[in-house]
Amino acid sequence: MPEQSPPFNLKEAIDFLLKSFKIERYIYLGITILSIILLGILIVILFKKQDFGNILAMLGPTGLITFSFSRVLRMWSDCIDLVKTYISQKP
Repeated sequence: MPEQSPPFNLKEAIDFLLKSFKIERYIYLGITILSIILLGILIVILFKKQDFGNILAMLGPTGLITFSFSRVLRMWSDCIDLVKTYISQKP
C-alpha cells in the first residue's frame, strides 16, 4: 500500500499563514518600532534634564515593546511548527 502525501501543500500552508497574520504583523511591528523610537527620544530628553526618576519610569513602556515583539516571534514560531509538522509527515 503506497504511503499518502500530507493533506496540504507546504507552500500554500505557509502562504495562508502569512496572509492571515499580515495585518497583525504590520501592526505589531509598527507598534514596536514606534515604541522604541519614542522611548529613545524621551530617554535622551530626560538625560539632558538629568531626570533619573522618570528614566526609571520608562520601564513600563518597555513592557509594551516586549509584548508586541513577542507576538511577532509567536507568529513566526507558528510557521516553523507548520514546517516541522510537514517534514515529520513527509514519507
